[in-house]
Amino acid sequence: MKELGPLLLVLAVACTAACGNDADSPISTTPDQGPFVSGPRTGNVVFSPGDVRSATQWGTDDYELNAAAVRGDTLAVTVSYSGGCRAHKFTLVAAEVFMESDPVKLDVALVHDADGDPCEAYPTEDYHFILDPIKARYKAAYGPGAGTIVLGLDGAPDGPLVYAFD
Repeated sequence: MKELGPLLLVLAVACTAACGNDADSPISTTPDQGPFVSGPRTGNVVFSPGDVRSATQWGTDDYELNAAAVRGDTLAVTVSYSGGCRAHKFTLVAAEVFMESDPVKLDVALVHDADGDPCEAYPTEDYHFILDPIKARYKAAYGPGAGTIVLGLDGAPDGPLVYAFD
């Protein structure tokens, strides 16, 4: 039993080193939030020409989309992914143009950058994406006033996401 203590200490040190918990490791997805913070994290919204599913410069890592809902001017998602030692970034990539329909549609994709995280925990986190840039693009195209956009997010568990605003 005495031999088990030093072994556990060596394992703990090895795990800490393997997970990158040193001063040079990124520890947050936003300047004020580190890994495993309670409460939602804020993700970026970017526009990309062409097929948003091909916009790989913002990430190509796997994740599971557990929930997605539009609440006011925010897209709230819950995601799970493998990792836990480095900062992960989720980006909402939106098409540059709307698809004409009633209401208009906009293709969007949620992409994940795991920053090469070698750890194998499976955290579940909430992310919020402020949809103001999408609203501004809609108003620039269709004029001021209220609008409705169906966000075409592949894999949205509860079906189409409707973003309605004044």
